Amino acid sequence: MKGKLIWLDNIRVISTLAVVMLHVASPIIPKYGNIPDNIWMIGNIYNGAVRFCVPLFFMLSGALLLSKDYNLNSFLKKRFWRIIPPFIFWSLVYIIYDHVLNGKKSYTLIDFTKLVIRKIFNGSQHHLWFVYTLLGLYLFIPILRKWVKNSSNNEILYFLIIWLVTIIYSLQNYKLYLPKIPLTNFAGYIGYIVLGYYLSNFKIKNKYIPISMFLIGLIITIVGTYGITVSKNEFSEYFYKYLAPNVILSSAGMFLMLKNTSIKNKKTKQIICFFSDQSFGIYLLHLLILTILNFIGINWSFINPIIAIPITTIICFLLSSLTIHLLRKIKYGKYISG
Repeated sequence: MKGKLIWLDNIRVISTLAVVMLHVASPIIPKYGNIPDNIWMIGNIYNGAVRFCVPLFFMLSGALLLSKDYNLNSFLKKRFWRIIPPFIFWSLVYIIYDHVLNGKKSYTLIDFTKLVIRKIFNGSQHHLWFVYTLLGLYLFIPILRKWVKNSSNNEILYFLIIWLVTIIYSLQNYKLYLPKIPLTNFAGYIGYIVLGYYLSNFKIKNKYIPISMFLIGLIITIVGTYGITVSKNEFSEYFYKYLAPNVILSSAGMFLMLKNTSIKNKKTKQIICFFSDQSFGIYLLHLLILTILNFIGINWSFINPIIAIPITTIICFLLSSLTIHLLRKIKYGKYISG
């Protein structure tokens, strides 16, 4: 069981690092045509390399949560209690930073309350869409658990094949040649939940298969994005979407690679577990840290982006981790830090 927990921690830490890197590199991408092509391509490579970040979080939830039986009320109470307090806290931090410190300096109590309610329901920052989606997916976990528990591997695989086929069917380039059947919303991110569970129980002996899956998905993402962007003469996120087949392929490959990675050093395991425990808090906070770093000139462009992107990523990750660690030292801080 300990070995299993370690590989899950590996996935959590790598996914968190990848999210930070994604947001460090992402400002480059919309600048296509306004910056040198080689700089844009560096941003494209970094972005394409970490598109697995959010899918891995969903797959991790499937691997963890679909392998246990639950009482419906206790499950929802436990999961929502873990997510909602830190989500509200960091939403308030972003609201205050964006609208009070850097925006309108004074609000009436009524106006500020309206602002908070509106932002909480609509999202105070763009990266928080993940939290809303995760909460929605949690509602399905107890139902999915009963299904996977009573299903064979072939039946689960059948579901995943249907999920993938409907995603491919819904791709924009094929719509002109296929009947108009509204399959766009079939399963959606629930497919990643089931995929995570399936792959967590999937034994693969050839280590080169996951590596090949990741590299093929990665190459399609990078080359495809470059090709379609050049042809349109403007950036296209067609191959970047989390439900794009190439991203699903690279995400599954990365999941299996990390699952099969064995870490023996005790100190390394302790460090991984330390960061893993903070992953949700780092996710919630890191965009604020990136904003502050950008204000003092630390971003993708402070030196050559090849070096600046990973350096900024590491600085942001460590500062976010330190902030979460210090918050947890305060009374009740562990409930709001994430």
